[in-house]
Amino acid sequence: MYNRTSTGQGVLTGMLVCAIGLCLPDASYGAKGEKGRGGGSGGGPACKVVAETDIAVYTGTGTGPSSRLWAEALIDFWKTGNRQPGGVEKLNAPAGITWSGDGDVDYVTLTLSDFNACSADDFASLKLFVMPGGSAYEIQANLAAEGKSKMTSFLDAGGSFVGFCAGGYYATNGYFWKGDDGAPTATCENQFCLYQTAGTFSFNPATSNFTNHEWNGTSYHSNLLAYGPLANVFLEGPIEEIAGPWNSESTPDHPYDSHLLATDDGSMPYLRAVYWGGATENYIYSNNARWGRELAHFSTDEIGNNDLYFPQDAGALWALKTVETNRGGSLLISSAHIEASLFHTDAAFIDGGITECQQYNNYTYLLKTINRETGMSFTVPEYDMNCSSVREGEVKSTASLFPAGLAYLNAPRIGTGGGGGGGGDNPDTGFDRGDLGLFTLSGSANRPWSADAEAACVGPYAARAGHASGVDSLSLLHIAIPPGTTSVTYIYSYPEALDPGDDFHVILDNYRTVREYETGPGASCAVDTISTAGASALTFRCRSGGNQETCTIDDVRFNH
Repeated sequence: MYNRTSTGQGVLTGMLVCAIGLCLPDASYGAKGEKGRGGGSGGGPACKVVAETDIAVYTGTGTGPSSRLWAEALIDFWKTGNRQPGGVEKLNAPAGITWSGDGDVDYVTLTLSDFNACSADDFASLKLFVMPGGSAYEIQANLAAEGKSKMTSFLDAGGSFVGFCAGGYYATNGYFWKGDDGAPTATCENQFCLYQTAGTFSFNPATSNFTNHEWNGTSYHSNLLAYGPLANVFLEGPIEEIAGPWNSESTPDHPYDSHLLATDDGSMPYLRAVYWGGATENYIYSNNARWGRELAHFSTDEIGNNDLYFPQDAGALWALKTVETNRGGSLLISSAHIEASLFHTDAAFIDGGITECQQYNNYTYLLKTINRETGMSFTVPEYDMNCSSVREGEVKSTASLFPAGLAYLNAPRIGTGGGGGGGGDNPDTGFDRGDLGLFTLSGSANRPWSADAEAACVGPYAARAGHASGVDSLSLLHIAIPPGTTSVTYIYSYPEALDPGDDFHVILDNYRTVREYETGPGASCAVDTISTAGASALTFRCRSGGNQETCTIDDVRFNH
């Protein structure tokens, strides 16, 4: 198994990075505290999921040692209030508020063989499926196409899904990753790659884009769920600046660290949670996608002793996000390990910079959130309001940890032609630098397409043609379509119907008009996707002579 990181710190004793492709699978793991009752799905082993089972936690091959223990500990706490499955001591005892649990919570853990023993029909009675962290590549490779089919059937039937760290990556169409994630390809060993259901794409400095790919006619990640609302979502990780394993000089010298989270719960606005390479957006190569709702985000840590400068002080990096399945269920993706346990871990985990009281409040927040988002009605604990959010332990200064500067500031941006600062609101535009990125301009307008802060839908800038007095003449915004692109997704706006003779068109290959937006009542940050198969050029055209008649384009994404 692989243990490569962008800082080259080598093998971490006793624990490999449990994020995507860097975590040691352990097929021998024996689940604890599970009921092991028979269900049955054919002549093979009995399925452990039966009619009264509420929650299943996958603990099989692909999950990381600590991550699978944490996921089980969270659900067992919901049932018992205990520090760990099989124990008797209550979490947060004796000094703090404790929880007696809800005995009606019925859960099982599933190894890979347990999962394979169940059919899609067996999963139909479940309310929630929990996917821990580990390796998204190993998870999808081992659950395979049949497992993907079972999970999508479960979600289509109204089930809900919670994915922590790699479990979140698994639910989407792909992810940007700093190096090899375990897939059998040498292309990505020492560079950024985009792993997705369509193939493996590596960053090409010559084009400032992910255009090179090695996948031998087969996608190594074809069994990522890419479910429904997440079919076009690409995540990114890890965030090097805010925690642990990505730098060998961390103190104390174990690979975990915590960070402050701002939550959507007014009664507990801040939590402290372990971060270890989890998924997010809007860091370097991805941006905040138009899906779901943010429930928590990473926050500047002004009350702790962690002085690492955080690149998005405004909370652009989410830590917990949810999206409805459109079938009555929800998918929750957690970047941080909010479920991390001090008492149910493998030997490599010490404390990760959190206290027992902080773990109790993390659990409380998660259970309240899961209950609300999934429509379940189990009882939940109450917060310990005497719990501090201050980080325990010592963290070295930013300057000593990152003498060459932060990865967020130094990494080359897709579609911006180089590195150093900035970062686009989309990998292929660069609008958020305050210019047009890779787009070129033509036409005779006095008020042509330009980067415009007032028109932005995502990030600080969009491209807008015209201002208070309209465009006044034809303005064209062109860009080459990257090889392998099958469609392009973008946001468009115009304040009201344009006059006869004016237009707002989307054109392929300079002659084929595929969209005309000038009629109707107007649009504000509307999303559209067009097929680009076989096309080599994309143009946005705007012409308008009237007051306030303008055209806006933002967040242009080329989909492979």
